Amino acid sequence: MAKITIDYEKCEGADCAECVDVCPMENFEIEGDKIIICNQEECSLCEVCMDVCPNEAVKVEED
Repeated sequence: MAKITIDYEKCEGADCAECVDVCPMENFEIEGDKIIICNQEECSLCEVCMDVCPNEAVKVEED
């Protein structure tokens, strides 16, 4: 299983939502102006979300 974390001090939220758009497992949602993690148990460890985050706010690691 994967552990996904978002460093909210680096994250620009809904203004920068590449991770939401590219995640093939739909593990992210926009709630208000904040990106939240959902369906974490579905994460395939592809790390696409990490690759597209311009602020390096998303971290995926094996749990």
